[in-house]
Amino acid sequence: MKSKDDIYKAILDEIDEDLRSMCEMNGKVGRPLPCPYCGEKNVERLAKTLVAVLEDRSPDIPGLVPEQYRADVHEARELLTAATLALLPLYFPPHNSCIESVATMVSMFRHGRNAGFKSAGVLLFEEVATGMKYSVKKDAYVPSLFVRHIDGGKPYGRLHRDGSRGFTADEDDAVMFYKRYLKVQRRVFDASPRFNFELCVKRPFEALLDERHTFYYMEEKMEIDLATKVRKLQDRYTLNFAQAKGYDLLDRLMIEALLAYLRDGTVSVAARESYLSQAERLIDGTVKLSCAANPDEGTDVDRIS
Repeated sequence: MKSKDDIYKAILDEIDEDLRSMCEMNGKVGRPLPCPYCGEKNVERLAKTLVAVLEDRSPDIPGLVPEQYRADVHEARELLTAATLALLPLYFPPHNSCIESVATMVSMFRHGRNAGFKSAGVLLFEEVATGMKYSVKKDAYVPSLFVRHIDGGKPYGRLHRDGSRGFTADEDDAVMFYKRYLKVQRRVFDASPRFNFELCVKRPFEALLDERHTFYYMEEKMEIDLATKVRKLQDRYTLNFAQAKGYDLLDRLMIEALLAYLRDGTVSVAARESYLSQAERLIDGTVKLSCAANPDEGTDVDRIS
């Protein structure tokens, strides 16, 4: 895992001189990003570079992102990053335009079990798109106080013919990138509602924060922990099979079926965790490690019936 300074330097090394200069214009901030707003094309370029650097230096936890969703997760990372890179300089003070703020905003996204769930990250972008802000204190939507720095436009002040408010994708780049992100998210959710898409999208961004334990929600920590355990089980099974070859056909079929189930992100964490111990017993209890080569290593383990 690289430090934030190393990651930021890698980002600067990968972008063009014009983009690098835009970052330097916001020089009073540590690890700055462009501010004032640098436009759609520049934001898109910077987002692609930032995501590429993060994915290279903070690779995905093996088993967390299923093969069939890897392209969607990558695309969503770029779009959500672009939406965030647009939102920060357009609506927040210049000191917020830094790589840590991108990670903080991405961390606010959370997977829901139904299509109507709205995390803090969703509500933030919806405030620009609807002109309304959700007030926890009032448990109701109130007029947004957002003001767009480039022209003084207010999402709440943008009134449409149907009575709705807020900026559309044609009127605001943050909304445009966010709407594109939603299309990818919706496509994956419709195919697999239980798959924790948001966790997979946001995972590499944890490297940009000091207090990484605050980056994830409790259920996300459980899912990461489970993915790590399953990967260790898979590695142990592979090593045991290569060294001892003590599995019969039935053992192998059962173990491989259990590992496939444990890797299935469409199944709840609780359901998968309930099969962990069974997989462990089969993997560790079936093999009879040979002691012939070195009598000080290994012990015979009887088969678990």
